Amino acid sequence: MWTYVQTVIIYTFVLGSIYLLIALGFSLICGVLRIFHLGYAYIFPLTVYGTWMFMSALGWSLIPAILGMVVIQFVVSVLIYKGIIKKYLTTEDVLLTALLLVALIVEQAANYFYPVQAGVYLDTTLMDGIFQVGEVVVPKQLVIGAVIALVMTGAFVVFFVKTKTGMAIRALSQDIYSSKIVGINVESLYVFTMMIVLLPVIIGMLIVAPVWSVEPGMGWLYMTTAILVSVLGGLGNIKGTIMASFLIGFTHAIVCNVIGEPRFMNLSALILVMIALVIRPQGLARSESLW
Repeated sequence: MWTYVQTVIIYTFVLGSIYLLIALGFSLICGVLRIFHLGYAYIFPLTVYGTWMFMSALGWSLIPAILGMVVIQFVVSVLIYKGIIKKYLTTEDVLLTALLLVALIVEQAANYFYPVQAGVYLDTTLMDGIFQVGEVVVPKQLVIGAVIALVMTGAFVVFFVKTKTGMAIRALSQDIYSSKIVGINVESLYVFTMMIVLLPVIIGMLIVAPVWSVEPGMGWLYMTTAILVSVLGGLGNIKGTIMASFLIGFTHAIVCNVIGEPRFMNLSALILVMIALVIRPQGLARSESLW
């Protein structure tokens, strides 16, 4: 019994922290831009396959390849905002369709150039081996990733609560028209938000790439997790996103390690979110506020 308790505690911490990295960007986009970003799935394969492209096609080493990929991600995010979000913000059906097409295009491009048979592998391992606590075994890479996730989330919280730019973004998420009246540069903050939301996803993918499976369609699985976490937490609320990440991590830890049915992990999260929304439709926290 004690082994099960240890397992659930450890994997709730690890999975919840990783899910936080995956979902934080989606939640922020929902909170600031007030859109359901269906194109969010493109970030995951572009992180892995963009890095691999620089390494395999151009012969770059890992660090320059990652930097090149980050530049591409920033450029793509700005183009998405300028060419799609800004242009079609008032026509929601066109906006959502266009964003969805972006994700599909990136997935198909990755599948064409680097199908599963290509054996793409990013050696972004920060620490080899495993930690063993009693009878519980967990990869060191995921534990280090969980710590990084908490540090990064803390940095985001400090940024939005303590800095002028962060508070301006919070004001923008509350009322765009009042923000314009008091002189906030709405356009630049939107672009800035589109860029910073990439960072948790990029770091999260680089952490899990050596441990979890990599394939062109992986973005949809991760996006499903991001949506569930964000909806459960309250769309756009960072505090709620943190709580929801660990709650879903706890559910997955029980289903996978106690019940022993990893195939039901996503189903259990769906049921959890459905029940929670019936009881509390707004989610765990107020979706009207970033914090």
